[in-house]
Amino acid sequence: MSKKTRGIILWLSPVAVLLLLAVLGRMQIDRWETSAQQLATTGKGAIALFKELAAGLEAAEIDRVVACYADSGSVGDGGWRETLSSERDGVRLLSWQAEAPGSDREEVGRRLASFRDRFAKVESVKMKLDSVERIESPGHAVVRAILWMRGQRADGSVVESQALLRMWIDESTKPGGEGWKIGRQELLWGQTVEGSARGFVDVAASTGLNHRGRQNPEFKTAEWEPKSFGIIKYGSAGVATVDYDGDGHYDLFFADGASSRLYRNLGADGFVETTAAAGLPVDVPGINVALFADFDNDGDADLFLGTFTRQSFLFANNGDGTFTDRSATAGVGGYFVTVASAADYDGDGLLDLYVGRYLDPRVDLPTTLFYTRNGQGNTLLRNTGNLTFEDVTEEAGVREGGLTLGVAWADYDDDGDPDIYVANDFGRNALFANLGDGRFEDVSTQAGAHDFGFGMSAAFGDVDNDLDLDLYVSNVHSSQRWYGQSATLHQYLMTSVRQGTIFEDFSVYREIFSLAGSSWGDYGDRMVKGNSLLINDGEGGFVDVAEESRVNPFGWYWGSGFFDYDNDGRQDIYAANGWISSRSYDDL
Repeated sequence: MSKKTRGIILWLSPVAVLLLLAVLGRMQIDRWETSAQQLATTGKGAIALFKELAAGLEAAEIDRVVACYADSGSVGDGGWRETLSSERDGVRLLSWQAEAPGSDREEVGRRLASFRDRFAKVESVKMKLDSVERIESPGHAVVRAILWMRGQRADGSVVESQALLRMWIDESTKPGGEGWKIGRQELLWGQTVEGSARGFVDVAASTGLNHRGRQNPEFKTAEWEPKSFGIIKYGSAGVATVDYDGDGHYDLFFADGASSRLYRNLGADGFVETTAAAGLPVDVPGINVALFADFDNDGDADLFLGTFTRQSFLFANNGDGTFTDRSATAGVGGYFVTVASAADYDGDGLLDLYVGRYLDPRVDLPTTLFYTRNGQGNTLLRNTGNLTFEDVTEEAGVREGGLTLGVAWADYDDDGDPDIYVANDFGRNALFANLGDGRFEDVSTQAGAHDFGFGMSAAFGDVDNDLDLDLYVSNVHSSQRWYGQSATLHQYLMTSVRQGTIFEDFSVYREIFSLAGSSWGDYGDRMVKGNSLLINDGEGGFVDVAEESRVNPFGWYWGSGFFDYDNDGRQDIYAANGWISSRSYDDL
């Protein structure tokens, strides 16, 4: 071979390598696109199938239910029986067991009709696609689904049933085929709760609590119109409880988008609205947070009001049922506030403030639906005494760039000082360990506490009674969870390439990969799996047991907390759920 020929070959080698890489890359992209398309087709088919099955059960039209099953052989579980697991305080818990396999779909129909007949009245039936476990071939898949029924028994007791099912579904390929059918099903777990529904009684109207929340009117002004992220106008305000006047009764403060209100608890005589009489503002819009705490150590609760479209406020409790505005000298100002929490992080005997913020909805959107880091930045305010604070965020290392909606303080590692957990919308959460010298360290990765998702709130509590603090984080569990699986994440990446934003987005993907590691492919699924119950392992780490504990039901859970409501020595969970939803419930 001549030197000239060898030179040409050597010169062509890099070109050949690049061409080979391009071909292989194109092949991989094609595989990802095919996988994403199959996932979309399967998911949409399953949703339509389950919607029809639920409608048939709700209407007691068993022929419609039977038509959802394939007309071929045994379909596995033919029905379910309920056995009593526990009964206490008028509440009965029943566990489900699968009956003998049905020989055909007609037998399955009869058994499902028998199950449906246990409801004298049905309020609603939902059946949601939870995940696509695997696509065995085009038109053949194994999926998981949640069945959810609410209604009444013949004796008037309220009943709610939930079950997780694995289903083998197939799409007809015949001309004029009838769509997707269930070829086989398997009960993974199921439970029914029955009771009188009289454990709690709503007495708001009869006690004078007539507050009705409203949106922030400043979002309709030219200065504050949320042109980029308009949905923010639906997400304001909250409620705080405190005995502000020291009479032994808990009072209520309603933070509100338009006009906040303080209600004094009169005991047996109910509540009376005392906002103006107490010296608090009645016409300040955009108050998202009301935090009562004794910031000046005089024995009564002062008030921090965190606002979104105004500077925040601090009111000193005068000890006589009134407050004085100390905002001008307190140093607690700042916009875009969504949450705040107090703790003495530096051990000087004074309560400090950690303030969580969102983005500026006038100009910013979440950078991605699954990993947003363009928040306004949180603030750690150190209490310097006499109701004044200094911003120590940077030196403490707790700025945190997510869209923060939840903050919780607790000594999770039992080293004698309080640590911070931050729940962020559209992304990852963060755990900051207090180093005891005024600084914090982000230990989210090593502690397994990132909890990727749409974080709304966080609460610490010892749920397993092992003397260390566990963590419950409220989140979003959508019926679109199945569409957050790996095929879709890869498709999102490819879209970035096509739209020319890959260089802008690449740092986000790289950071996700650095945090999720081998779980990269499951990242999207984790984003919308719902609430998390992070169990403290006693060695500085957490393990999420929400799935097996079944504390991540469908819904958008804004706030959550632990408390022992039945006085049995164990921490129960209350989670507030709600969002704008259509009557058909197709979105959740």
